[in-house]
Amino acid sequence: MPLLPDLFVTPHAVEQFQQRIAPLDAAKARHVILAGIRQATDVRVLPDGATLRVRTRRPFPFEFRAYCTFDGQRGHLVVVTVVRGDSNVTRKHKRKRPAE
Repeated sequence: MPLLPDLFVTPHAVEQFQQRIAPLDAAKARHVILAGIRQATDVRVLPDGATLRVRTRRPFPFEFRAYCTFDGQRGHLVVVTVVRGDSNVTRKHKRKRPAE
């Protein structure tokens, strides 16, 4: 992903990272989120056309997906939330039917 010098991480995104990924202090969590986004290669535009989904992968210490949107008031991208990186695998396991 290209360098994003004005990327802002919302307090909500930090809180979600702490709850869902790793219980780090806020400053460390913000740093890890930014580092993960900067090294990520899997960046996709969602169907709404205004949101980016950035997915980090191993060997980065934490695997997560960050959702970024453009904030007109700030004039740059904002990380609005963070979710676990393996939810697709979890959904596939939930859909499997038990062997009979």
